[in-house]
Amino acid sequence: MEEANGDHADDATWVLTSSFVILTMQSGFAMLEMGTCSKGNDVNIMLKNVFDVVCGALAYYMVGYGISYGSPSNGFMGLGDYFVDGDPEDPLKTGLLYSRYIFQFSFAATSTTIVSGSLAMRCRFPVYCIYSFYAVIVYAFVAHWVWAKDGWLAQLGVHDFAGSGAVSLLGAMNGLIGVSMLGPRLGRFDDSRPPSDFKPSSPATILFGLFMLWWGWIGFNCGSSFGITEDKWLVATRAGVSTINATAGSS
Repeated sequence: MEEANGDHADDATWVLTSSFVILTMQSGFAMLEMGTCSKGNDVNIMLKNVFDVVCGALAYYMVGYGISYGSPSNGFMGLGDYFVDGDPEDPLKTGLLYSRYIFQFSFAATSTTIVSGSLAMRCRFPVYCIYSFYAVIVYAFVAHWVWAKDGWLAQLGVHDFAGSGAVSLLGAMNGLIGVSMLGPRLGRFDDSRPPSDFKPSSPATILFGLFMLWWGWIGFNCGSSFGITEDKWLVATRAGVSTINATAGSS
């Protein structure tokens, strides 16, 4: 029993550490967007990334995790485990639940914040906060379809190791919908404003954000092994090397 608890502790520690690394990607996205946008948008961009976590955490705690992984469930959504809470009579089960919850929330937050760059300089802050709340709920459905055992895409054989579809593609599609609704930045393409109004404010900040995102993606992919015990650490090492080599190859 003690050995089993030790294995769970090792896996939970790995998952929690990976979660912390992934959540630092919020800072990376903020730095990348802030450096790309013109001066005067800094506070708005930083606050949007803050409220990706604030509003997203509220939505994920209330209904998001339950929709994704709640029990009972069907092919479309989970139907229980809303307002996530552990079992005081079973601390081991509670610990595993909480470590899984934090990791899955880091995925949800990342999917949401992808859109903040798409809408930078042309979206009111209160509107974006509303989006941050509901985008996590939308993500929760997609996560269930792909990663829950009875999700309809999982039943069809779909395999998404670290969220290339459920996180990145979903965030990209949300961004596409957002820019389609908002239209181009005012004055950007009709010559009514000088090009200097759209000049990136800080290339150095962009590069700093790049580094933070780079390390975050390593945590994203390696952490998706969900542990380091048994053979899971082998999967994590392969994911790390693949991430670095993919970065080098694409450069």
